[in-house]
Amino acid sequence: MKSVETGVSGLDEVLDGGFLRPSIVLLGGTAGTGKTTMVMQSLFIAAKKDEVCMYVTGLSEPIATINHFMSRFSFYNVSMLGKGNIKYVPIDLNIIHEGPESIIKEMERNIDKIKPDRIAIDPVNVFTMGMDEGAMRKFYYDFFTRMKAWNSLVLLTGEFTYDSLITSSLSYLADGVIHLSNESIYGRNVRYLNVLKMRGQDFSGAKHSCKITPDGFKVYPRRTPEARTSISKERISTGIKGLDKMTNGGFMRGSAVLLSGSSGTGKTVIGTQFIVNCLLKNEPGIIVSFEEDAVQIRENFLKFGWDLEEFENKNLLKIISPLDFDASELAIQIYDTVEKTKTKCMLFDGIARLHRMMPPHIQFPDYMEGLVNTLKKMNVTAIYTNETQNLTGTTKVTGTGISPTIDTVILLRYVEIKSEMRKALSVLKMRGSYHDKDIREIIIDKIGVELKMPFSEYSGLMSGSPVKTPSDAFMEAFRK
Repeated sequence: MKSVETGVSGLDEVLDGGFLRPSIVLLGGTAGTGKTTMVMQSLFIAAKKDEVCMYVTGLSEPIATINHFMSRFSFYNVSMLGKGNIKYVPIDLNIIHEGPESIIKEMERNIDKIKPDRIAIDPVNVFTMGMDEGAMRKFYYDFFTRMKAWNSLVLLTGEFTYDSLITSSLSYLADGVIHLSNESIYGRNVRYLNVLKMRGQDFSGAKHSCKITPDGFKVYPRRTPEARTSISKERISTGIKGLDKMTNGGFMRGSAVLLSGSSGTGKTVIGTQFIVNCLLKNEPGIIVSFEEDAVQIRENFLKFGWDLEEFENKNLLKIISPLDFDASELAIQIYDTVEKTKTKCMLFDGIARLHRMMPPHIQFPDYMEGLVNTLKKMNVTAIYTNETQNLTGTTKVTGTGISPTIDTVILLRYVEIKSEMRKALSVLKMRGSYHDKDIREIIIDKIGVELKMPFSEYSGLMSGSPVKTPSDAFMEAFRK
């Protein structure tokens, strides 16, 4: 046996290298889940690498019909179908009506003639229409026994729900079983691929999101982060002089920073000021925003004198709109952008919104742990913002269980002083580093964020209703 590429973007990673040849792999799913697209893509990519391929169908579709539906994909080349390395073999309806032995003989006649490396049979269910359960089982058993002698990679497609797939005799006989689905998640359809079985090789189980793009079927694997081998001691400026002082010289390079606070406390501005400071030093950055689209982000920060579009034109900044992606696809998009642009810093604005749109089969703390740790491994200094519900009073830092993966936690709060709402900032945690414990006032003006002196004359600031310290209250009373 040898491992061969699947020809499907992302699937080799899920299968830890690709398909085994010879083997028989069943792709099951309901109509419209992408089965035919996937097997066609696998055949055409393999044929371009000089494999001889054979496409078998019992639907008796002419090449013109297949060409009509497949020509929109970049991998498809009609000249390769029939005359090139891909042989089109329709099984005539009369042969199907003659019974199982005639079907198998017709396939083997073509296999002896073509000698294919890779075969797709699309769909396999059509050959058993009208058979009772016993006859169907016998046909599949005989069929698989003969297929194993073909010494080819055989890709079968079949119309199955998840429940019918896992109980099918086909799944028992096949070396590999992959389920494709198209599910409604929060009002939009999301495609998933789930490897249920792959005999003789390791694979990444559970659901992986996928898409059908102009380049064909694309899988977005859920990655397990690798452990870091070292931790940088380098400091990176926050872009805010007062915050650099509070953090003993800035954030640690490659660390994860959480800004937590209610709406309007300055989370996005602090995060963007950090990104702009990196960009000015020619360190590429990414902004992922659940709060606003790219047009609004650019417009908002022009008032601070930050021309984000200029940095985009220089290929220093990439703004990603996460609402265009499924959660797993978003993570892959971020990792790919980091690798492509050599990203050094990132602002992930709005993890609370991400939490609300997370699909049921993914646990949010696990997802965030994977994202945070992968970016640490890639040495990206990342700021994550989280919006809390309470304007004042007690609050949770996130309420999502991600705090243990975060290196630095900064809390932003409103405080009422003399009938005026003011903003306060406190560094609650900074792993592996000294940090200032003071609570300082934060001012946002036309050039960005500025930190003032500590609220030293008040206590109870984090409650939102501060009072004068006893000594200040005494002095104020004495002056009266």
